[in-house]
Amino acid sequence: MSEDRFAISVIVPTYNRFQHLQYTLTSLASQSFEPSNFEVIIADDGSSDNTFSLIKTFENTLNIKYVYQADEGFRSGSARNLGIRVADGRICLFLDSGVIVKNDCLQQHLDFHQSQANEVAIIGYVYGYSAKSEADFLTTIDPYDADGSIAKLVEMGKVRDIRENIYQKYNDKLENLTVPWTLFWSGHISVRKKSLFDVGFFDENYNGKWGCEDNDLGYRLHQANKKIVLCRKAVALHLPHPVDLNHRIQKGTENCKYFHQKFPTPETKLFLDYYAKELSAQCNKHEVIDFHELVTESGRKTGNS
Repeated sequence: MSEDRFAISVIVPTYNRFQHLQYTLTSLASQSFEPSNFEVIIADDGSSDNTFSLIKTFENTLNIKYVYQADEGFRSGSARNLGIRVADGRICLFLDSGVIVKNDCLQQHLDFHQSQANEVAIIGYVYGYSAKSEADFLTTIDPYDADGSIAKLVEMGKVRDIRENIYQKYNDKLENLTVPWTLFWSGHISVRKKSLFDVGFFDENYNGKWGCEDNDLGYRLHQANKKIVLCRKAVALHLPHPVDLNHRIQKGTENCKYFHQKFPTPETKLFLDYYAKELSAQCNKHEVIDFHELVTESGRKTGNS
């Protein structure tokens, strides 16, 4: 594990998403956080577009690194692992390309980590995760103005993090849930680098298919007593893009089967049983299934609670 030259290493996996990556980097270059306190690592999963040329344009405004792996299909887990291995930050903050962050987002992550007596894994707030087009936002979004765009959504109060139904139900206390890893999505999370070395990185056996590699990491962090918590003040906006729901269900379910085989518990079996319904709820109802309630009810029926 390398020494900590920075407070935060922001790790952004990408694949042929030049324009969306530009939006993400622009928002990172606008952070109120001291630029010398963080680095940005672009983990390229084999792009053939102008990704590398774009990164060069940010060299004077960001401490930026570039790591590359050959295009051998969808390998976001191993791309993120490349980023972790070269990270010189005490905290690894993962963002997807196409996620833009409010100007105090990095500071909020750092403050939350520093306020905790023990190591935690932070879920940041994400507006618009399930948006397929700008029309879903019900207002005009400027991808170059994260703060202004987020402020519009806050004022309207209609577009929220699709996990908000769970957040509100349990008063944001994700650490009290039995299965908080079901909410642990790598589009906007932060974990101490030490925690990642303690539990292992992203499992690269998920490579080739979308889904579950982040739940797997969350599961291992939860089992190692690294509490999964929500930082509502760390705010990001997930820009819209088309989603092939049937493809996600097919490939995600295959990965979810591997997840359950790896950790054969009643909780992971329940997650597998409801996985397709969960993805449909995200895309069609803009909410998520309450797995904590399902696990609790299942435990009552079998006499395990």
